[in-house]
Amino acid sequence: MDSLVAAGLGLDYADLRFERTTDAWLVAGAGLRDWVADILRDLPTSVELIGSSSVLGLLAKPIIDLAVGTDSNASNVDVKSRLALAGWIYRGDAGTKGGEVFVLESEPQYRVAHLHIVERDDVQWSNYLRLRDLLRGSAVARDRYEAVKLSLSAQAPMDRETYTLGKTDVITQLLAGMDQSVV
Repeated sequence: MDSLVAAGLGLDYADLRFERTTDAWLVAGAGLRDWVADILRDLPTSVELIGSSSVLGLLAKPIIDLAVGTDSNASNVDVKSRLALAGWIYRGDAGTKGGEVFVLESEPQYRVAHLHIVERDDVQWSNYLRLRDLLRGSAVARDRYEAVKLSLSAQAPMDRETYTLGKTDVITQLLAGMDQSVV
């Protein structure tokens, strides 16, 4: 946890602000990913860094995003209980809008990481990885995604639902463009 805070990560629940993803964030995120993978080491899972905070230089909220991929026929009970024992806070099942969601706080109401449990054969898993890889590899996609995020945050700085819905629209468009090789 200290390495996340030392890297400049963390955001109060009431805030919506962006910073450029740094090497320090990537190192801290990789350490967090490895820690979660170790917690789940004997379970059939995969752990990946996702989201804007996994793309060097991209504007992102200073929060690490992880996805835990599980087998479709496996129960998430063990995964969820191990994460809870390690300090992750369960926020519920967001279904097709993010799977089972956990947050990690460095102090009350100050989150440093989000974690999404989804099935590896589900489109959410694929989309998390495809978007990350697209943003890492395409300046056009990064610029478009940043412009939408900044516009949404300026229009409704305290309205997380509008912000999230607007991001979902551009993500869908970017991934569709990726499928058509236009991005």
